[in-house]
Amino acid sequence: MKRLISLLALFAVTALARAETLDLGTHGSLSFAVPKGWTYSVQKEEDNGYAVTISPPAGVNAKLLMNVTFVPEPRPITKEEVNEKVLSICEQFVDASVEKRSVLRDFAVPAPAFGSYCVFTDASLVGQPAKADEFKVIGVGILRFSDDVMAAVSLASDDEKGADFAAMLGSATSAVLTPRK
Repeated sequence: MKRLISLLALFAVTALARAETLDLGTHGSLSFAVPKGWTYSVQKEEDNGYAVTISPPAGVNAKLLMNVTFVPEPRPITKEEVNEKVLSICEQFVDASVEKRSVLRDFAVPAPAFGSYCVFTDASLVGQPAKADEFKVIGVGILRFSDDVMAAVSLASDDEKGADFAAMLGSATSAVLTPRK
C-alpha cells in the first residue's frame, strides 16, 4: 500500500511537469520531466556527456543533478554491478548520516533502463534551520539507460518525505533514452 501511494504521488508530480529532450548525438536522445515551476540547465562535459541540473523555484532548497555519461567501452552491465557501484559511492556518506548504513532502493524507471540509489540524512544538520544550498538529505544513485549511456544522480533537499524530493525523484524516474535511428 505504501508503495502504491508513493507511485501515485510520483505520477501526480510528473503529470504536472513539462517534458524536455536532450540530444545525445549518436547515443540518441534523453527525455525527462521537469516539475512545474522548476528550471533546468545543461552543460556539455567535453565528449563524455552532459551535466543536467534541475532547480526548484525560489525559496525551495533542493537540487537534482544528473551527470549523463557515455561509456567509452560499452558492454552489458547488470543490476548487481550497478548496485555494487552505488554502494561503493555511498560509503563516503554513511558515517556522517543518521542512517549509519546504505539501503539500496530501486529507481522505478521504464525498462530496459534500471538503477538504484541510497538516501542519507546529514546528522549534523538535524534540528538545524534550513539554509540555502546546505541540504539535510541527499540521495545518490546510478541510472543505466543502455550499454553506452548511464547517469550518476544526486537528489538534494531538506526533507526526504517532502514535495521537493518527490518532484526530483519523479523527474529522475521519468528519464527515457530513445536510441538514434
